[in-house]
Amino acid sequence: MVRKPLGFRDFPVQLTFANCTLDLSTRELRRDGIAVHLPPKAFTLLEHLIRERPRLIPRAELDERLWPRSYVGRSSLGRLVAELRAAIGDDARAPRMIRTVHGAGYAFCAEVSSEPAPGNAHFVLVWRDLPFALSEGEHLIGREGDCRIIVDVAGVSRHHARIQVAGRLALIGDLASKNGTYVNRRRIAKPTPLEHLDEITLGTAVLTVRRLTGSAATQTVYGP
Repeated sequence: MVRKPLGFRDFPVQLTFANCTLDLSTRELRRDGIAVHLPPKAFTLLEHLIRERPRLIPRAELDERLWPRSYVGRSSLGRLVAELRAAIGDDARAPRMIRTVHGAGYAFCAEVSSEPAPGNAHFVLVWRDLPFALSEGEHLIGREGDCRIIVDVAGVSRHHARIQVAGRLALIGDLASKNGTYVNRRRIAKPTPLEHLDEITLGTAVLTVRRLTGSAATQTVYGP
């Protein structure tokens, strides 16, 4: 079966594979309908493996994404993969989801389907063709694993910016980042309202704001 690209029109905020569901908006993992604790780095690893599937991701690339600019022992990634496998119910001896190529890296090999998001979001932030639902409350953006939206590219600070959503109002503010936060190519100095199709630039990353009509489950947006 050909893998369907994860595009905005599909609104894949919830991804399902095997007996697991990964909610990208709330950063929650459920297995057989039961919530499973997944530490931030394990979540980042799982999200990256799914995003890049079925590509084999070299160990060096995963090390840099998970522990940027830090030295870690060669066994650190192996332990994290084992922790992730335990959470999703995969078996290294007969893998159904995470394939290991010894000495090279890892690849996600399970089929993934997308589901509509819960209907409590008025905005979506799209980066690299992957949408993140902006539900009511605070959304931290940056490279660190505790961020709601992880953007791990050049020029992005560990905690770079914050989006606050209250009803149909969304404000973005910079968190004293080194390279600044830009909305439609203008550097912001104070919390700034976001509108449909606004472009947010953080380092080398460009994210697009989408305003939803009605509930997210309708998959309908304003504009083209």
